[in-house]
Amino acid sequence: MPTICDRSIYTLRLIMPTYSDKRKIPKLKIFASIIAEVAIAFAAPYTISKSVFAQTSANSDVRINSIKLEETLVAEVMNGYLEVPDRNTNVSAYGGRMRLYDVHIARAIALSHHFYCNPPYIGGIEKLVQWEYRANNGRINMGTFNLRCTSVEQAIKTYGLGKSVPMEVQLTDRAKKIVNVRVLDIQGDVETNNFLNFVQTIRPQR
Repeated sequence: MPTICDRSIYTLRLIMPTYSDKRKIPKLKIFASIIAEVAIAFAAPYTISKSVFAQTSANSDVRINSIKLEETLVAEVMNGYLEVPDRNTNVSAYGGRMRLYDVHIARAIALSHHFYCNPPYIGGIEKLVQWEYRANNGRINMGTFNLRCTSVEQAIKTYGLGKSVPMEVQLTDRAKKIVNVRVLDIQGDVETNNFLNFVQTIRPQR
């Protein structure tokens, strides 16, 4: 399952011999036992951090060619452009049920929240991000997705935000820059099923 953030908590405990143990174990063995436990305690964080880093590196990034967000003449509407290199977006993104397609929509939601949808209203009018989504290096038009900001913020509230992912984003009349965007923290089967059902309600316009 992706996502998109690792919530695991690792607890390390240094076990010292009890007084009764000391009476039974020769002093040399007691000393050796203490040294071994200390070595394990200090080595474990390094081992765990490497494991977490490897997992995050392997699972954090889907390939995205281009992300653009542009203001429009209508204050409550922003245009977005998301282009990916993948020809087939129906394949699994991380080996589970989440397809590349689903993860791309999740990224569009996170970007909409980060740059525009918080708060979801302007002057009492709901804001909207119109995403043009293209696959196969721009050759396949996946359609235009209208993400209402109330739906975006509801998704943020439902799943929460997980890890930050660096993304190259081009904003209106500005050069491209790397921005750390926190992505949706979809965890477990229930949340995955819920999100997949939510994605099916977002109908692309072609």
